[in-house]
This record gives sequence, structure tokens and C-alpha cells, in this order.
Amino acid sequence: MPLINLHDITMKFLLTLSIDSAKHGNCLPLNYQYEISSFIYATLSRADTQYNHWLHENGFTVDKKGFRLFSFSNFILSNFTTKLDRVHLNASKCGLVISFLPTKSTPEFIRSVFLNLPFSIGDQQSKVAFEVTEIEALTPPDFNKPCEFVTLSPVCITRKAAESGKLIYESPENPCACGALLLNLKNKYNAFYGSDYEGDSTFELKLLNEPRSKLIAIQNHTAQQRRIKGYNFSFEVQAHPALLHLMYECGLGDKNTLGFGAVETKENIKLIRGKLK
Repeated sequence: MPLINLHDITMKFLLTLSIDSAKHGNCLPLNYQYEISSFIYATLSRADTQYNHWLHENGFTVDKKGFRLFSFSNFILSNFTTKLDRVHLNASKCGLVISFLPTKSTPEFIRSVFLNLPFSIGDQQSKVAFEVTEIEALTPPDFNKPCEFVTLSPVCITRKAAESGKLIYESPENPCACGALLLNLKNKYNAFYGSDYEGDSTFELKLLNEPRSKLIAIQNHTAQQRRIKGYNFSFEVQAHPALLHLMYECGLGDKNTLGFGAVETKENIKLIRGKLK
């Protein structure tokens, strides 16, 4: 294991975005993750309808549950202020980390799809115009060595209550969290490779700070609106390298394609923030 060398096919990218505040202003709703997810899917769809169909319908399903194996960060901001349910971007650029596991996610494909692409994110009250000005691949860590990670978007950990079947959002401090996170990674492994994970099932999560909860509204101000709870934290993790690769590229926990569970090494975070100053 793994069946395929993930170093050869996995790709995580930093998109540097210019902020065109003259077009719409510099104010975003705090809940913008669903809009970024929609932007990514729409961009892939325009670029390659066949690829988009395959991503949705064919390659990644486990027990009839769709696994779309990509993740993305919150906007990485160097200067901002928040007021009520709005965030004001007080800089000329920001960053967005995106990561795709499917084999078509080569640097050439990602650059051809996203580079110099203008787009806007927001709602009826406020939005911000961006343009992708630079794309660079991020260097993954050596997963055979200890490494510190930071969440770039809240990690969502879910389980169903045994009696009621109600969905429960768990804190990473909960004793059942490690089991839920491990099961999620095994499902992603199955979705990608088409076979069950049969390696070492060690999964130990060491929190390096107190997790901060965050409630995010998805499809805000619509009939489909729902609120999802996640947690931001720094951590070390011990697990098989194949599972750590999946965590790094696809995200930790549930609902990754909606803007949850993106993680990055503390070392790469320092480089990213230095670049965006």
C-alpha cells in the first residue's frame, strides 16, 4: 500500500488572487464557503464537461454516498476587519488553497483552467471581485516523519446518534472523534482506489491548542439553508502515510467540498502568509 504512488498524482495549489475593490467593493459575507465550492464546480464544468460529469457520477462513490475528492481553504487574508456578518478585505490580494485528488489534476490542467480567471464571491448584499494572478504547487510533507498541521477551514466531524439517527457534530476533543475521522479516511481510500483499506489502522490525533468552534451557514438566505459546525485547531497526527496523503489532499473530516477540513503544514502556512504580505 498504497496501490498508486500518491506523490505522482496528488496536487495542492496556492492561488494568489488580486482583489478588485473598484468593481463591487471589498466586503464579503462571513459565510462564503458554499459560493467558493460552486465557483470551483462551475469552472471545472466550463473547462471540461466530460470531466465534471465523471467527477460527479462515476469515479468516487462508497455505499451510494458521493465522495468528491477535493478540498479548499477559507480565503487567506493578510489584512481584514469583521463587523457583524461581514468581513472587509483591507488588502490588494489574498490567497486560496485548492487541492484535487483525481489524476487529471496536473499543474498544466489547473493553470489552464484557473489562471487569469476573474470571478466574484458574495451575496445580494455584498460581494468582492477577484482574479487569479498566480498559481503554484505546494510541497507536501514527508508523511513518515512527525509534522504539525493547521486547519485552513473548520474540520467537521459527524456521527449519527444510535437511537434517534440524528446527526451530531463532534468536537475533536471528544473521545469518539478519532474513530470518526479514521472511518472517513478509510471511505475516501475506498472511493479513490476501489478497494478497502487493509493497512495499519492506527490514528492518533494530538491537539496543539484549544479547538475553536465555528458555525457556518450553507446556501444562506435560501430554502435549503443549513448550518454546519466545525472546529479550527493545530494538531499532530499519527497514521499510515497512505491515509495521511488522503487527509492532506482531500481534507480531514466530512463535507470537504463545501469548504470544511482543509489542512496545511505549519511550515507551508508561514510561506503562504509571507507571500501574501
